[in-house]
Amino acid sequence: MEQILSQDEVDALLKGISGGDIEEPEEQLDEESLEYSSYDFSRQERIVQVKMPAMEAINDVFLRSIRASVSGSLRRILDITAVPMELERFGAFVRTLPVPSSLQIFKMEPFRGHALFVIEPKLVFAFVESFLGGSGARNVRIEGRDFTGIEQRLIQRIVNLLLSDLEKAWYSLQPIKVQHIRSEINPQFAKICEPEDVVIINRYEVDMDRAVGSITSCIPLTNLESVKQKLMTTFTREQSEEDISLKRILTENIKNVPGLLKVELGNTQIAAGDILNLEVGDIIQLDKRKDELMPAFIQGVRKYMGSPGIHRNNKAFLIKRKVFDQEKD
Repeated sequence: MEQILSQDEVDALLKGISGGDIEEPEEQLDEESLEYSSYDFSRQERIVQVKMPAMEAINDVFLRSIRASVSGSLRRILDITAVPMELERFGAFVRTLPVPSSLQIFKMEPFRGHALFVIEPKLVFAFVESFLGGSGARNVRIEGRDFTGIEQRLIQRIVNLLLSDLEKAWYSLQPIKVQHIRSEINPQFAKICEPEDVVIINRYEVDMDRAVGSITSCIPLTNLESVKQKLMTTFTREQSEEDISLKRILTENIKNVPGLLKVELGNTQIAAGDILNLEVGDIIQLDKRKDELMPAFIQGVRKYMGSPGIHRNNKAFLIKRKVFDQEKD
């Protein structure tokens, strides 16, 4: 039976709705149609590529070091160039790595956490062939095989050079001690941080005639939190190994230069005639008391204050303090 409202019922219904006596049913919102998602303010989706002048200077020193050390180890000239530094999420970086890859996990003391060196497989086989006397340009099937024990031991030579050169490159900004932890082949076993953590990616392209590959360093940004401000400041000049050696040699040579040490016991004024009449046993009265500190001069510059005395039957001078200000001290 059809229920049709009369005109009076329709008017009463409209009056009730407009007056608030009858509540209108709320429309159900379709959450999917709104196309919204939760946002975590503590985690940025987009990584801002910041400038790190000091880090770029370290990479430049590292590049020149590995160019010399790896070429010397392989006894051939290598063309190694650096790709501009990038900031990337660790999860996205790992997904780009082929299997197998030479993944070298290491620690940079005093920084916390671990870092990673990645050597592309075709470059690993080129290094191994070069160590064994080959040209390094032979095509080797990479997929479906692991590195043999001999290949891993040979590539460890290159890894040791990389770690040593990295330690030298960081010396002028922050002295570190690099320690190799372990080697991996599968990227899923080289988890040095969480997938959403930001890492610093530095890639170095190596050209060995027809063999071309890359060596990549991956350092979590949180590891370098203690020197983050230093990395973002302008880097003055890095100290190379030659500079450090020269500084050490100069320091040792300066230590062996003879210098004149003079202690002033006191002053007095006497007439020239009295000086001519001085005899053995005469006493000259000075302006210093026995308990007063006396100055010691090195090459004519007052450096110390102390007291004279006898030590093992020899005349001696006991240093009490250093002189920092020639006018006041």
